[in-house]
Amino acid sequence: MNSKIINKNIKRSFLSRRKKAKEQIDYWVNSTYIALVSLICLLLLYYVWILNVNATKWYNIRELEIEKKTLLMQKELLDVKIAELESLSTILKDDDLQNMDKIDNPEYLVIKDDVQYVYNN
Repeated sequence: MNSKIINKNIKRSFLSRRKKAKEQIDYWVNSTYIALVSLICLLLLYYVWILNVNATKWYNIRELEIEKKTLLMQKELLDVKIAELESLSTILKDDDLQNMDKIDNPEYLVIKDDVQYVYNN
């Protein structure tokens, strides 16, 4: 055959073992890199999501604590009002008590341990 004739129909499918090994290593390095970057991105998104959830919970807890303080203050004010209304001076000043009739000869019901009901004159 003539050395100056070039056959363009011959496909070069010959690859050396080194080249195949290098391409395989490059493929695994690239795929590992992509997997790690994806994992880091997913972990970062998960971290941001957890921060958001915790911030929302703490905001709700803070609102409930403020509401609790307000309700406790209202309860204390109501307790003071109840104590004021139950005091002896308030009861004695009541108009209904002033309009009551005085009893001249009261009769009492006395309860004893050995006798169930005894009427005392």
